Amino acid sequence: MRNWKLVVVVLLAFLLRFVNLASYPAGFSADEVNQGYTAYSILKTGKDEWGEPFPVAPRSYGDYRAPLYTYLTVPSVGIFGLNEFATRLPAVIFGTLSVAVVYFLVRELFKEKGEKLAVIASSLLAISPWHVALSRGAFEPNLPTLIIPLGVLFFLKGRKQKNYMLAAALSLGLGLFSYYSFRLLFPGILFLLYICFRSNILRYKLPLVVLGLFTAIAIYTMFVGASSRLLDVSIAGESSWHAVSEARYNAVLMGLPDLLARVFNNKLTYLASLFTKNYLSYFSPQFLFTSGAGEATYGMAPGMGLMYPLELLFIAAALVHTIVGKLYKKTSIKLTFAMLIIAPIPAALATGPGMAANRAAVMLPWLTIISAIGIYAILKTFSKKYIAVSVLLYFIVSLVFFLESYYYHSPRDNARSMSYGWRQASEYIRNVYDSYDKIVVSGNFSEPQMFAAFFMEINPGVVQAQSLDWLRYESQGLKFVDQLGEYKLDKFVFKGIDKSVDTKTPNTLIMGRPEDFIGVTPDHVINYPDGEAAIYFVSSREVYAKEI
Repeated sequence: MRNWKLVVVVLLAFLLRFVNLASYPAGFSADEVNQGYTAYSILKTGKDEWGEPFPVAPRSYGDYRAPLYTYLTVPSVGIFGLNEFATRLPAVIFGTLSVAVVYFLVRELFKEKGEKLAVIASSLLAISPWHVALSRGAFEPNLPTLIIPLGVLFFLKGRKQKNYMLAAALSLGLGLFSYYSFRLLFPGILFLLYICFRSNILRYKLPLVVLGLFTAIAIYTMFVGASSRLLDVSIAGESSWHAVSEARYNAVLMGLPDLLARVFNNKLTYLASLFTKNYLSYFSPQFLFTSGAGEATYGMAPGMGLMYPLELLFIAAALVHTIVGKLYKKTSIKLTFAMLIIAPIPAALATGPGMAANRAAVMLPWLTIISAIGIYAILKTFSKKYIAVSVLLYFIVSLVFFLESYYYHSPRDNARSMSYGWRQASEYIRNVYDSYDKIVVSGNFSEPQMFAAFFMEINPGVVQAQSLDWLRYESQGLKFVDQLGEYKLDKFVFKGIDKSVDTKTPNTLIMGRPEDFIGVTPDHVINYPDGEAAIYFVSSREVYAKEI
C-alpha cells in the first residue's frame, strides 16, 4: 500500500486522542458542557437552550460563541447520547484529520522533498503534546488547526483543478464560524495566499461568491451578539484606559509635564507595548518548551511544555537551513513562515493570563512543519543511520513521558480548572432527587445551570422556558448568567448559600464548595483526584435534626 506510513501515523494519532476520552482531561469544563447541551437542545427541538432556532451565534452564557463545533456535535450526541464522550468525540475526529491534512499539505507545498518530509511533519503533529491535549476536549480552537491547513491545501490544488478552489472557499468560509480568533486571521490568510501565488482570483467566480456569502453572514453575527465576545477579550477594552490613566498620573507625580506625560502615556503607546509583549511571548522557549500554557482550562497543565524540548534544536536547524540554503526564496517556505508569523496576532490582542495555548493553537501546524524541515535537513546533511534512529528513539521516549504526565499528573494539576466533580455530583443527586423539594447550588460554581442541565439531562423545553427569566442578566447590565443573584432551573436554585437560612429550609439539598460550609459537617463529599474535597452536599433535614 502506497500510503501505509500515513495510515500508521493517523492510527497512532487517533489512539492518542481517543483512549479514555470521557475521563481525560479530568473534569468537564463549562465550555464543553455548553457545546454538548446546546447540540442536544438543537437535536431535540431545533433551538438552543435560549429558544433561538438554529443560531448562527449561540448566546451560550451571554458571551456568544462560534457555532461550528456545536453543530458538528449534534450527530455525535444523537448517536451516543448526552455525555462527555459524545461531546468530545468530534474533537478527536477533526484532530486526527488534521494530521492527515498536514501530510497532504506538506506533499503539495514541498514537492521536491516528497514523502519523507510529509511523514515527519504529520508524525510530529500526531504526537504533539499541544495538539493531543487540545484534541481530547470539546474545544473550539482545535478546529482552525484543521480548517486553515485544509483551506490552504485546497487552494494549492485549485490552481490546477478549479473544483478544488470551491472546496477552499467552503473550508475557509466555515472557518469564520469555528473560532472567533480565526476572523482576525481571515484577511491575512487570503492576502498571503494571493501574494505568494499571484493567482488571478477574479476567474474563480463561484468560490468568490461562496466566500462572500460566508463573510456576509459572519459580519451579520457581529450585530447579533458576536461582537461582544471580541470586545470582552480584547486588550483595547475598558481596563486599558485605567492602566493608561494610572501611568500618566504617576509620570506627572514624578515631575513630568502633563503634555509630555500624555505623549508617552496614551492608549496607542500602551496597546502597542502590550501587544508586542504578548506577541513575542508566544515565540518564547518558556511558552513552547518549558512552562507551557498559562491556564489549565483547555486540558493543558501549566508547567508542561507544549512541544518537545529537542524541537527547539530542529526549529533552529530549519532556520539555518532556510538561510544558508537560500530556501527563503521558495514560495512554500515563504508561506509557511508567513503563516506562523501572523498566527499569534489574535492571541496577542486578547486579555487574560497570557500564554493562552488555545488562542495560539493556529501556530501549531506551521511550527510542526518548520520543526519537520529541521529534522529533514539534519538527516539529509548527516546521512548516518544512527542519527535517524536516535531522533526516533528520542520522540518515542518523550511521548511515553508525556503520556505519563498527562494521565498521572495533569488530573491533579488541572482538575480544578476543568470543573471536576459534576459527573460524580450528578450521580449522587439522581439517587436522592425525589427526596427533596429543592436543590440549592452555590454561586461559587461557574455557570452551574448548564452543568445541571447537561448531567441531569433536563428536557430542553424546560430549559428554554426557564431561560426567559435568565435574560434578566442582560437588562441588569451583567455579562454572564451566573452573575445573577438568584435564578432557577427545575428543582435547582442557583444563589449564594446562606447557612442560617438554607440549612433550615425543609426538604432542601445544598450543594457547594467546602468554603460554603465552614463549621458544617457534610453528608456527602466529592473529592478531586488528589483527594482534596471539591464539592460538599448538606441536607437541611440532617442539619436541622443535629441542631435539635
